[in-house]
Amino acid sequence: MSRVLLTSVFKPFGVDNRYSRRDSKIELFHNQITKYQGLFSIRTHFNSFGLHAIANNIEAPATVLDFPTRSRFRKEVAKGYDYIGIGSIAPNFQKVKRMVMDAREISPGSKVVIGGFCASIPNLRELLGVDYVCVGEGISFMRDLLGESADFSFRQPDTFSETRQVLGVPVFWGDYHPYIIVGLGCSYGCDFCAPSHFFGRKHIRFMKTGEQIFNEMLRLGKKYRSNVFTMIGDDNFLLDRRRTRELHDLIVASGKQYNIFIFASADLVAQWDPAELAEMGICNIWIGRETKFAGYGKNSSVNMKDLVAGLRRHGIKTILSSILLLDCHTKENVWEDIEDHIAVKPVFSQFSFYSPLPGTALWDRMSEEGRIIPGFAYEEMHAFKQPWYTHPHFTLGEAEKLQSDAFLRDFHELGPGLVRFIEVDLEGRMNLKNSPRKSLRERADFLGSQVSRYRAILQASEWLAPTRRIKEYVRDVRSRMESEFGKTTAFEKTEAAGLFMFGKKQELWMKYITDAIQPKTRLTRYHQ
Repeated sequence: MSRVLLTSVFKPFGVDNRYSRRDSKIELFHNQITKYQGLFSIRTHFNSFGLHAIANNIEAPATVLDFPTRSRFRKEVAKGYDYIGIGSIAPNFQKVKRMVMDAREISPGSKVVIGGFCASIPNLRELLGVDYVCVGEGISFMRDLLGESADFSFRQPDTFSETRQVLGVPVFWGDYHPYIIVGLGCSYGCDFCAPSHFFGRKHIRFMKTGEQIFNEMLRLGKKYRSNVFTMIGDDNFLLDRRRTRELHDLIVASGKQYNIFIFASADLVAQWDPAELAEMGICNIWIGRETKFAGYGKNSSVNMKDLVAGLRRHGIKTILSSILLLDCHTKENVWEDIEDHIAVKPVFSQFSFYSPLPGTALWDRMSEEGRIIPGFAYEEMHAFKQPWYTHPHFTLGEAEKLQSDAFLRDFHELGPGLVRFIEVDLEGRMNLKNSPRKSLRERADFLGSQVSRYRAILQASEWLAPTRRIKEYVRDVRSRMESEFGKTTAFEKTEAAGLFMFGKKQELWMKYITDAIQPKTRLTRYHQ
């Protein structure tokens, strides 16, 4: 039977060299949704989810190598695998190129496969001289390549996120939260959306019933001693209403409390009573606001401010994503979009550029219009520094400043995302504790059990706040918490003092050394 190695690209990340860029850190919070919030960013790393999903759903013996050094990759390649699969995004193109060269040198008999969004780069097979390029769902691709049956029942791999730092304090005790790969893609097909186009504008369901998802929550919750779950891969979780309803009913009937993170479009979120979402444990929803000026159907009939406010009242946080530098944006109206975004008061914010990535309708259109900048390095195509297309009203430098200004405005007006997170839990507790519905009163008790643990974090955040306005905001949240749960104790103040000292040390480290944290290298074997 063929032996398969599936690997991510090699580290380090977030450094300027021939393979990488300082602005391309491998972190969701610090590099995207709490960008420019410094030590207030929760530092978290993740598995290479897609590689683990493939490895656990082929029959051949497979090894997954998460975030190796280049030397560790070369050592593993030397074991003589029949297939070497490299998963990557476009900004890591040079790393992929180097790894292909290493594989050819060390194990010339191995077949090399490229997957992930990097696979959409035009003429990639010829550029790199690889054997196969996988665009789309990778399990079926690899099963076909290995001569295995096209029919399979999805097996959930044990994938997770790992918290590395909070307020500069290293989390060394293993804070793991399971990620459940419920499906792939979204059928909406927004012109800029790489996942939707990569999977053929299809909503691919791996977990077809709410019962399947709930059973995995029970299994993984026990394994990782966690009640926090993220439904990953499926970019519009609420699209399958029957599955979601079944999951809701099972969770409510179980009497268990969870914190569940999902991705969902505003139109589908609006079809649910926030109370139902709260009682099933939804705690965080990523919503693509995009813009007020372009007609994305998913948002056309939704009052985003009212929608998010309704979720907040039930203790549900939002990550709100807006797009900068659409064709319709001018120096004047782009700030209308940014201010409208901030007025919604999300817990976390993403301001990404309108990003024409290979394989999307937007890439095709801008290529036809001659707007893709010739010779622009793939390493720069990550939407969080400068755009790689010409815009009628903004230079590249102006675009970069606009984005940083948007993130900073969000931070200084709304406060740190970490504190906003706590505040919404507190709001949910206050609003649900007297509900006539038992399930919501139980949810309020659960939120209260979490919030009461945060007093030390709030005290330290107040001391670490960079401006008077942010300090006053944190103090207000802390005051409301103390009114509900009692004064911060002497022990909690001592804890806060420790957090403060760690935070100040981390501030100096990030300023003078580096703000990058490298993910751990992990080797996982399947069917061996």
